[in-house]
Amino acid sequence: MHTDTVKKALELLGVSAEEAEELKKRRLIRIMEYRDLTYIVVTRDARGLTQGTIAVAGRTEARLVPGYPPITRVLLPSIALPKHFIDRVVVEEKMNGYNVRVFELEGKLYAATRGGYICPYTTHRIRRMQGEKLRKLIESLGPETTLFGEVVGLENPYTRYYYPEAPSFGYFIFDIHTEEGFMPPQKRIEFVENHGIPHVPVHGIIDKNDAKSLRRIMEKLEKQGREGVVLKDPQGRVPPLKYTTSRTNTSDLELGMKFFFEEGRSFLFSRILRQVFMAYEEDWNKQRLEEEAKRLGRAILLPAVQAIRDVAEGKGLYEEYTLRFGDEKEMIEFEEHMASLGVVVARGEVRRQDNEILVTYKKFKDTATSIASILRTGLSPLD
Repeated sequence: MHTDTVKKALELLGVSAEEAEELKKRRLIRIMEYRDLTYIVVTRDARGLTQGTIAVAGRTEARLVPGYPPITRVLLPSIALPKHFIDRVVVEEKMNGYNVRVFELEGKLYAATRGGYICPYTTHRIRRMQGEKLRKLIESLGPETTLFGEVVGLENPYTRYYYPEAPSFGYFIFDIHTEEGFMPPQKRIEFVENHGIPHVPVHGIIDKNDAKSLRRIMEKLEKQGREGVVLKDPQGRVPPLKYTTSRTNTSDLELGMKFFFEEGRSFLFSRILRQVFMAYEEDWNKQRLEEEAKRLGRAILLPAVQAIRDVAEGKGLYEEYTLRFGDEKEMIEFEEHMASLGVVVARGEVRRQDNEILVTYKKFKDTATSIASILRTGLSPLD
């Protein structure tokens, strides 16, 4: 690890070498490398910095990449919107992917996940697909610009959901941060579109008291199987809020309960709570309540029981996905990156297509170990 670049990164955070050692021991920061860069990740909110903030230094330049602040979730929009917003509300779609920040340093674009780690795979895909346009957009605003967007599609190692507009991989901007702070939504939407870059869908600007219009938008997204919305003030005067569809809540549960010892507990209560208050807000009748109750129960029970049966039959529990690389070096970089994060991925089929390499990976889950222990002993590890 290069001492000079570590020093530059620490200076950006306002942290001495001695303080850095203490923060590392407390797991508040982590020092990482990517090619010629050294970067420090703020792993938890600390010293006034948002979790996911990155201090990154290269050979000649260094900069701070801001983290993305958490967004408060709406449970009762008819109450929350009039109290929270000033007058109008921009309704942007909340796409089902993973949060990625794109920034420039020493003439190159990099892509970092919400947690603050530069992802080699995402970096290379975005460079190839949208690199020139994104670079021009950043340069038109200044070197300290950070683009915030959602990566969606089936060819990624994090969150896979099919979108007709981006079946394999797509990057859609939803925020821009400059030296002056976050760009107001109305200005940002126009700015991004003028540069010919994909933006998350905007479903309109409504009055803060117009709960009916919001419900119509949510019903449309529900029918389309989309995730939900992020609600923003047109001038950015108050923080945004988020609201998800009923189908998303149960779909998340179904996914999480496949690996219930790792993800089920964090998925369960929050999503059940969303369904409970949505039923109240929308005044579901008896038939709708019965239908949603069955769907909720199926989402919790069926994937978990199937997981137990799979382990009992000697099968592993894993996520499987296919990634697309420009060359073998990109493939190795991705695998080394995942290993550095303690994530075990097993390489499967490798094939070539249109001068690219397609690789199928399996990401094995620890839930299988816990299930195997219960099947062996008959005892609960929880209580």
